[in-house]
Amino acid sequence: MDVVTKVKENWFTKKPRSYSGTVTILLGFFLFTTSFMFFGNVQGAAGWMAASPHSVFVEHQYWRLWTTLFAHADFGHLLANSILFLPFAFLLAGYFDLFLFPMLGIFLGGLINFLVLKTMPEYSTLIGISGVVNWMGAAYITLHFLIDRRQNFRYRFASALFLTLILFVPDTYRPEVSYLSHLIGYVLGVISGVFYYGLHRATFEKAQVLEYILEDDEVPPEELPEAGAFF
Repeated sequence: MDVVTKVKENWFTKKPRSYSGTVTILLGFFLFTTSFMFFGNVQGAAGWMAASPHSVFVEHQYWRLWTTLFAHADFGHLLANSILFLPFAFLLAGYFDLFLFPMLGIFLGGLINFLVLKTMPEYSTLIGISGVVNWMGAAYITLHFLIDRRQNFRYRFASALFLTLILFVPDTYRPEVSYLSHLIGYVLGVISGVFYYGLHRATFEKAQVLEYILEDDEVPPEELPEAGAFF
């Protein structure tokens, strides 16, 4: 008897949660509003949103580690981050809980800024949410790789690597960009995805439905495992 086992359904074959669109719109609205406040220095936003090693480590204004996430240099900078921020916000909120994103993602954004600012000159400024965007992408790609087993390991790994190279590896060097924040964000995203999968593995596997395909027509059907069994 030769039975081929295929994944018929899993966590990603269901529809995203109904509130994912609302969460994405609200986060996008907040990101654009705060960024435009920074552009126009509305109520002195340019003075209290951005983070520098001096303001954080000397003046102990640690809240800047998070406010600076929502400040951008100009509309082009904001648009470049939004192109990936909004789709990944929808996917993370749609398939996982709000603890993973936005709560954990934004919290770790502050940690990313903390680590990067430690390497920068005292009065230099770090702004933007690109570190979080890299975290979001890495977390989602990692979770998709671990959960969606409709393809074999090699194919899934190649797909994850391809997406990483296309979306997160720059093709040109720009001196004003903090590539260290991108790298730290991506690494923390992979780690977060692995830990989140470990915590919820039973739930993800319970959603997986297997399909058993009989290749030898002479084998009696009663010898097959029960179709639709959970793995």
